Order: sequence, then structure tokens, then C-alpha cells
Amino acid sequence: KSAILQRENDLLRERLSTVYGANDPRLQESGISTSPSDAVVSHSPTSRHESQDQSEQRQEDNTLQVASLHTPIPLGASLSDTLPRSLGGVNLEPKEIDDIFALYFLYYAKHLPFLDPQATPNSFYDQSPLLFWAIISAGTRRYIGNPTLIGSIAEPVLKLGWSSMHIGGAVIPNIQGLLILSTWPFPTNSTSKDNTFTLSGMSINLALQIGLHVPLQGQDYSRTRVDLSNENIARRVQLWSYCVVVHQKAACALGYPITLPLDLFQRKLELSGHLSLTPRSLNLEIRLASIVGRMNSVLFEYNFDDLQNKPQAAPSMMLDVFEAQLSELERESSEFSDLEALYLQIARLQLRIYYLRCPEDEMFSLNLTKIYTTAIQVIEMTGRLDSEINLASFCPHQIYRMSALAASVLLRILKTRISTYIRDQQAGKVSYFQEIALLRKMSVHNNDMPGRMAGIFAQLWTSQKAFKPKGDGIASPEVRIQSRLSMSLLHDTMWWWREEYGDQPYTRSLKKEQQANLRESSAPSNSLPAESYLENPNAENNVPENVNSNNTQMLDQNLVNQTETSDFFAVDDTMSFLWDPIDPGFESMIELFPDSWPL
Repeated sequence: KSAILQRENDLLRERLSTVYGANDPRLQESGISTSPSDAVVSHSPTSRHESQDQSEQRQEDNTLQVASLHTPIPLGASLSDTLPRSLGGVNLEPKEIDDIFALYFLYYAKHLPFLDPQATPNSFYDQSPLLFWAIISAGTRRYIGNPTLIGSIAEPVLKLGWSSMHIGGAVIPNIQGLLILSTWPFPTNSTSKDNTFTLSGMSINLALQIGLHVPLQGQDYSRTRVDLSNENIARRVQLWSYCVVVHQKAACALGYPITLPLDLFQRKLELSGHLSLTPRSLNLEIRLASIVGRMNSVLFEYNFDDLQNKPQAAPSMMLDVFEAQLSELERESSEFSDLEALYLQIARLQLRIYYLRCPEDEMFSLNLTKIYTTAIQVIEMTGRLDSEINLASFCPHQIYRMSALAASVLLRILKTRISTYIRDQQAGKVSYFQEIALLRKMSVHNNDMPGRMAGIFAQLWTSQKAFKPKGDGIASPEVRIQSRLSMSLLHDTMWWWREEYGDQPYTRSLKKEQQANLRESSAPSNSLPAESYLENPNAENNVPENVNSNNTQMLDQNLVNQTETSDFFAVDDTMSFLWDPIDPGFESMIELFPDSWPL
């Protein structure tokens, strides 16, 4: 069996080397393992039977394996060589398709393991063109055989996604395609064009329409006979669970509340015993999503602006309850993979950020240390996984957003007066600079959001005005934006960047009656152009006084080779569907009150 696995890895390396070159560092960094858990099969017909034993061994620890979630291959699926495909005037040759599929199953599929790696590209296309092109879309993010593909296929693939709401025979593979597009979206230079929440919401709606949320009653949602065998019930439970997890991640990453009672559906599945049909890793993510969902639901309704008129213990008590639930989950799971441990810390980060809104709490210094430590851990764990499995280059969208949130936590603590509570400030600075490097690696296209975020964090670190609302030299940790749940801190950080470098002052929320009057009499403000990014890199006072010479050297290493101004705001003709026109501001101002529009 080891010899079979070694042959399969050799075949995969040979295939990828034709795209990347035999000495490309990415092939060395990937560390293709010969263990059953890490090996990836080729998509040639001759390898499918050889890898069957390996697939079964990898999944033997689950009562009903992840393989049961794989969409059944139609009997008429082609087992011949890969066929060329075209979409929206973009043509793909068979070799390109095979190479991109190999990349997907090597680097991406581990995060959404609901597809059969033994199936051919032809069979995926026969199941659903949307599923086929979603796999292509994810794989092209790092495909250097044709770097223009990711921009060329964006619009036609998303049009396929919008059309998937039509209920037909390919609903389940269409749902899978939407989940892939939600997890690895097309790059964009503005979060206002981020469609992960919309696409994942579509997957939830499609799943509801075919009754995935009530797996035993699926027949009630269909005019034709539904297979309700044990295997198919397990497959429906698992796919619904992936829909819930992906949609929850998309909402949290953008700071949106979820109005659909997803947690209620999951509790019903748990009471009925159906959640036991999910693999251990998926079950962990379901429970994390449930805790985070309840937390956001409770705290979204809480008025942190009026704490002086409320018992100070109230928010602390609620936060302690959710802390205990996360700790209990950690104790119950005896063995966490590194990726699962990262997801747990991300959930903790989202929870503990709320402590920043209770500065008068008697436990504030202790809670601040918890926030600080958790942010460092999120970045360090992401960096460690990047060194082990090249995570930054292929990470899901949520990991990018949450690692950026962790960096904004460190920035807010280290650059404001509450830094006096922190003993080891050096550890935070090291992690902050590490995140800048990780964001650059997460960038898949010139001027996309991870790349821009890296530049913005670098510039805010050298800022002498950030977090100083009165201009008196005292930096405040106050978070002005509070309607975006845990992500409010990141959105508020971006507004400080706009204020200093874009001449776009943040308008504080007024009293409710003033807001109502203003909405009746005011029109949306015009867009205010911002100054070019890094317009004067040699300006005085670039480094704060509290950064010593060692930190300055580290800072210099992380700020070298910054993107030129013209490149940072460049227009990409191939990505015009997802790219804003030339606007030197981080985004156009479309409303007087920014809390109501996406970052």
C-alpha cells in the first residue's frame, strides 16, 4: 500500500511540475505526504481503483464516512479522457483542467471534504456545470499555467451561481458549488463587492427548499421519490451542516447578523441523534458555529453605549457563559488537529473582543490580556500552519478575515493607552508584522483585499494620528463602530485609515431622533477622494517613539518593497466585474452613516 501511495504522489508531482516547474518552491513547501491522510489521488482513470483502499482507510474512524457525502456519479458519466470545456468565451484544454483539478484536491479540498477525489472532471461537469466551474475557480487562484483565467471566468461563473436558484435535478451539486465559491471567492479590491455572504445564503436557501434541514422528511419537499436510505440521510445531514458552517463563517467574517434560526435547526438534529452521522471535525465546527451564533444573537441586542445605566456585571456574565461553553468544548475534544485548534481560537477571539467594550469592568486588565494573547495565538497558529501546509496561499476566506481581525486587535492595544496593561509588548509586535507578511501571501491578485489590507496595516503602524480622536496625543481604544458584531473593531480600524490618509472623517452616530430628522433632510454624501497610498514613504516621524531599534529593524523588513501608489489603486480590466473603478479612496462613500454599508 505504501508503494501505491508513493506512485500516486510521484504522478501528482510530475503533473504539477509541468505547470510550476520541477524546482518550484511551492512543490517543496507543500510537503506531499505519503500517509493515507494526506495523499491525493490523480484524476486519471487508472488511479481510481488503486486509491480505493487508501480512501477507506483514511475515513475508517467515522461511523458513516465523509465519502457518504460525495455526490453520486451518474451512471452515464464519462470515464474517458478529460474533455475540453468553455464558458463565457473562455476555453480550457484538457491538460489545463486536469492540472487545476489536481491543485484543488491537493490544497483546497481538505477544507470542504465533500467531493470524491476519485471522480473525473468529466463526471463533475455531468453532475453540474456550476460545481465543475467552482472547482476550476478555486484551483485557478494559484494556477500559474494561465494567470488570466481567474479574471476571465469570474463573471460567467458567478452568473452560473445566480442561476442555480432554479430548482432542478442538480440541486445538491449546485449547493456544493456555491459552498466552494463562498469559501474561496473571486478576488476583489473592495469588501463591498464581497459576495461570500450572498452565495452562502443561497446555498442555505437551496438546502431548505429540498428539505436538507429535516433529513427524515425530505420526501415532503419533493414531487418525486427521495432516497431516504441511511447512507443518503447521512449525506443530507452532512451537506446541511456544511451549509450552516460556511454561512456562519461568511456572516462572522463580514460582521453580519444571521436572522435564520440555524442554531434551532442544529439543536433539533442533535436531539434526534442525526449529528452523530457527521465526521468529528465537522461536528466540532457545527458546535463552534452554534456557540458563536448564540453569542452574536445575544450581544447584537445589547446596548454597550449605555453601560453606565446598566449593571456592569451584565455583559461580563454573558461573556463568561460563552467562555465556559468554549472551554467545555475544548475539554471534550481530546485531540485537536492544528486547523481545528485554530478554529477554536478564532471563536475565542470573536468572543473576547467584546471585553474591549467594557473598559470600566473591574476585570478589564485580565480580560485585556486574554484578548491580546488570543490574537497572538491566532496569528501564530496561522503562521505555523502556513509553514506546514502552505495555508496562507490556499486558506479559506474566513481565515484571512479573522487573522486580519487579530492584527487589528494587536494594533489597537499596542498603539493606545491600554498598552500599559501588557507586559510582553514585543510578542504582539512580532505577531503583527507576521500577519502583514501572511496577508501578502494570502493575496492572489494585484490590488486585492488581502494585499491592500497588508499595506494599510503597515501604514497604520507608522501613523502618529491613529486612534487619537481629539488630536491631543492620547490614543484611545474606543471602538466607534459597534453594529458589526466582532468585526466592528476591524471596520473601525479601516475608518481610522480613511480619516488620516483619505480625508474622510467618520461621523459619529447621533441620537435616534436626530438620525431620523437627518435622514429626512439629507442626501448621501459625495465620494471624497483619498490621498494615494504611501504617497510619501520618506515622511518624518514614520516610526512611533515607543518602537525601539530592534523593532524598527523588524518594521523595516516588513515595510520594504511596498506596492507603488499607481499599482495599489490600479484598475484591472480582467476583473472589472468585481473591481471598483479608479478611486484612490479605500471605498466610495455611499451613505452619511457608514455603519449601514459593508466595509
